[in-house]
Amino acid sequence: MSTSAAMHPEKQEQLWRLIDTAYEAALDEGRWNQLAPEIARTFGSTSASVLIQGAANSRILSMTENITERISAYQEHYWQRDIWVERGVRMVGLSKVGTSRDMISDREFEQTEFYRDWCRHTGVFYIVGAVFPAGAGKLGVLGIHRPRTAGAYEEEDKSQVARFLPHLQRALRMREQLGGAAVAQELSLDVLQRSRTGVLLVAADGAILFANREAETLLAGGAGLCSRKRRLCATSDAENRQLLALIAEAACFAGDGRSADGLMSIRRPHRPSLSLLVAPFRRSRRGEPHAAAIVFVRDPGQGLCVAAPLRTLFAFTPTEARIAQALVNGRTLAQIATLNGANVETVRKQIKNILAKTGTRRQVECVALMLRSIATFAND
Repeated sequence: MSTSAAMHPEKQEQLWRLIDTAYEAALDEGRWNQLAPEIARTFGSTSASVLIQGAANSRILSMTENITERISAYQEHYWQRDIWVERGVRMVGLSKVGTSRDMISDREFEQTEFYRDWCRHTGVFYIVGAVFPAGAGKLGVLGIHRPRTAGAYEEEDKSQVARFLPHLQRALRMREQLGGAAVAQELSLDVLQRSRTGVLLVAADGAILFANREAETLLAGGAGLCSRKRRLCATSDAENRQLLALIAEAACFAGDGRSADGLMSIRRPHRPSLSLLVAPFRRSRRGEPHAAAIVFVRDPGQGLCVAAPLRTLFAFTPTEARIAQALVNGRTLAQIATLNGANVETVRKQIKNILAKTGTRRQVECVALMLRSIATFAND
């Protein structure tokens, strides 16, 4: 029976439901555990599994209950003795559907360690399935099984599984791509949240689409910058007009790849001015507000380093770490002495120790080194 031959309407409907489940699993990781039982039902079998094999391990994405009971043993040892995978690659070929009888006789299979110590305990004797590339040197494995009493799989079974295989491969590729995108998104968000720079994503009218923790803190303070009806605003009318002009200018360049970074300062009573950089943001999705600009905000009064990471990085004593933190954050010798309950001469001696441990000769060089270190990203 060729893969293009007609299927019974009921079987065709089962197959479409199975294909839908595979694509749903690609979008929702929690749906993979539903796939193997549905594969087994669709192809009149007692068990099934979908797994990814790499050079050093095997990871099962979906499995029926009989395999679940002995999955630890498979992942620790028997995946390396899975004769169906090894011979499937060698004798059937990648991305081609084969049966156990295409690879090994019943008698030979009974003598293998894989059957005696693993398959026999799961009620598995015959298989129909395929081995296929799964990216980055990995193999995807589809196995559909039944016991010996049910009889071997035939050409018709292979043909039916061949209808499903391309959809499973596509679903796994989608999973890989979406998983990579999710990791990149999580990484980007973590970097933004650790940054001691306020970061806001805004639409052309100033509507705030995203703000990291630092930006939320600045806006909540209401000094210089604020949020009015979830729109970014400067508290001074003149500075607000300038800010909106920079955002509008960024929006003009957001689609053509040209740079149009805008810089401005926002004054605050009795506090250092905020510094802003407004840059075009060139990504938007249909149905969502168009992101026009990304706004970076630095508060010179906000500390850039905390003591604990500096102590770990440079082997400072607790006192040296506090002094180093104060230096980075712009404190004078007199202020540091007061904060530490010491005299200025004592602080000078401790700064000499800090210079020695950082391999620097001057205080300004030491501060620059610490500011360039990873300590600015570390949590206290």
